[in-house]
Amino acid sequence: MTREQRLRRVGILCCHFLRNLAFYKAGWRKGELIFKDQFWVNANGNFIDVCVLEWCKLFGDERGQHNWRKVIRNQAAFFEGLLLAIGKTALEFDSYIKEMKTYRDKFVAHLDSEKVMNIPKLKVARKSVLFLYSYLLANEEETNCFHDAPPQASCVYKQFYSQGKKVYSK
Repeated sequence: MTREQRLRRVGILCCHFLRNLAFYKAGWRKGELIFKDQFWVNANGNFIDVCVLEWCKLFGDERGQHNWRKVIRNQAAFFEGLLLAIGKTALEFDSYIKEMKTYRDKFVAHLDSEKVMNIPKLKVARKSVLFLYSYLLANEEETNCFHDAPPQASCVYKQFYSQGKKVYSK
């Protein structure tokens, strides 16, 4: 896979994460699911599961082909900026990665014998993906490989959140 292809795929994963997060969040009002029919419960659960899967591809699997380390040239500068953007220390971020991977491994990829499912909070995941996407466009773009990409990740989230809200308001 060329560098350009890998950059595009990482950018696409960022957008997939944000789309699924927006659809997940759009399904909630005042801490409760808007629709409680099994179809909507299942769809909403799938949105968060895909969020976790996509996020782990970007941040959780150091040797994975779409991990940020495979596309970011100045890793020290990126990581420093990332920690600042998410408001965490390196140790806190490592702990968050473990939390996300545990949910993925114990409840999404497999159904292990754990009795309690701890659904991760996604605020840090969202901030980290927003930062990664912005960093890619500002610092790693060389060959115009993002020529058709949305210019801001926050716009991707807002667009899909709006779409989700329209569906849930019907």
